[in-house]
Formats: sequence, structure tokens, C-alpha cells
Amino acid sequence: MQDQASKLKSSQVVAVISGKGGVGKTLIATNMAATLADTGRKVLVLDADIGFTNADILLGAFPKFSIKDFVNRACSIDDLVTHTNYGVDLVSLGGDVSDVLAVSDLVLKDFTTHFLKLLDNYEIVVMDMPPGFSEAYMPFLALVDDFIIMSTVEPTSIVNTYTIVKLLSIKGIGGESIHLVANMVQDVKEATKLMSRFSEVVERFVNNRVSSVTIIKDHPLVERSIHDRELFVKKYRNIQPSFSVTRLVSILLKASNNPKDQERVLEKFLNLFRGVAR
Repeated sequence: MQDQASKLKSSQVVAVISGKGGVGKTLIATNMAATLADTGRKVLVLDADIGFTNADILLGAFPKFSIKDFVNRACSIDDLVTHTNYGVDLVSLGGDVSDVLAVSDLVLKDFTTHFLKLLDNYEIVVMDMPPGFSEAYMPFLALVDDFIIMSTVEPTSIVNTYTIVKLLSIKGIGGESIHLVANMVQDVKEATKLMSRFSEVVERFVNNRVSSVTIIKDHPLVERSIHDRELFVKKYRNIQPSFSVTRLVSILLKASNNPKDQERVLEKFLNLFRGVAR
């Protein structure tokens, strides 16, 4: 699934996912995107957290259109893009994905073609996905090169994270694409031990691996940045969370991209929307 699709577009696509909500997924996605933009890359954030899209708030942006508007021919693909003051562009998925799934094949193919072309305007695309795992999002996950799995050290979050890793493994996602982030950590030493044991369990029982582990401490200035609607990596550069996001970005930038075959990814993407390919 991933190999057939993600190899066939020019941009590097990074999905930020989680087993449950409330783990700071959007916060890390937006701060990571701004850090990527600071390296000179052209970056797009796709807010696909349907019903809870709030990347616009953190990025100080005001999207006028959603993908549903494009499907309903109320705007062009370029109209979906909202520029931000962080050098990052934003596209908000907006309404229920069923609005996209219900349209005709002709309209769907038009959307798919333009969407993939939109991705090719960017060097890196950060997808902020909804918590949990749904087959409805497979068309987007099929494009992903790297998965950032957000978690906390709470037992329920760890269990849900394990389930996500297992599901990705079943879908054929290799460990080189899986990056684990433990967020809002109180004790870095204990969290590091826990994540190490987690990685060992994944290798033993899932027959896969975790490529990297990043620990992000709980910090009062992160909470303050949210209230101030400013990204903490920009306002508070010298705190541990900012250093950790910078480290995560450096890991992502080491990933290599292969030449893409646009026609094959178009068909794969379309089939995934129709539920044909798995």
C-alpha cells in the first residue's frame, strides 16, 4: 500500500497520527512544520482532523475554503491553500470525508489529480490526521513516507499506540517509516526506559520496529504559547520541547525520496477511495 503510492509523488509526506486524542498531535504537527520551513523547505500542512480541525488556530490562519468546497466546484484547488506568517501553507479538510466519497468517479478523479498536483508544489507535506485508525483515511495514508505516532506515557495511550503500530504493520508499513514521539513527559529517564521497552515489544510481537523515539517534556511555556496562539518553537527556542522538535525534524530530513510515477499513484489513490485496493 505505502510503497505503491508514496513512491509516486515528488514531495515527502509526513503523517502525524495517534491512538487517542489529547496527546498534542496538532501542536507538534504545526511546530514541526514551522521548523521544517525554517530549513528553507516549502511546507504544506494538511489538517485532516475532521470535525476538530484547529491547525488554523495554532498557525494564526483563516481558511476560506475546504476540500469539500473544491469537490462541490465552489473553489479551485489553489483556493484551498491559506498562507501563514510562519512560512507554512495550510489546507483544511473541513467537513466529513463522506462528502468526498459520495461524489461521482469523474469528480473524484478530478479532485485526486489536482490534489496530487498540489502536493507536488511542496517539498514536505505534514498531514495532521484524526486520532485512531479508519479505512476512510487510507487514501491519504497511502501517500505517506513517514509516520509520526504521538503518545504519552499513560498506560491507555501506550496501549492505543501499540494498536496503531500493529495496524500500520498489517498494512505493510516498514519500521523505517515509523517514528514514536512521547509527549508531555514528566520524567525523561523513565519515559526513555518505557519507550525502549515498547520498541522491544514491537520487535518481538509485531515483527516490526520503531525507527526513532523522541521525548518531549511537559513545559509550562508550551501551554503559554497555546494561549498566546504562537508556536513554541518560534517564541521559546531554548526549551527542551523546541530542541526535541528540532531533533525530530533532523531525523525526517534524512529520509530519501525516490522518483515518482504520477499516473500510477493517481490510480492507486483513486482505488483506495473506492475501497478497491487494500
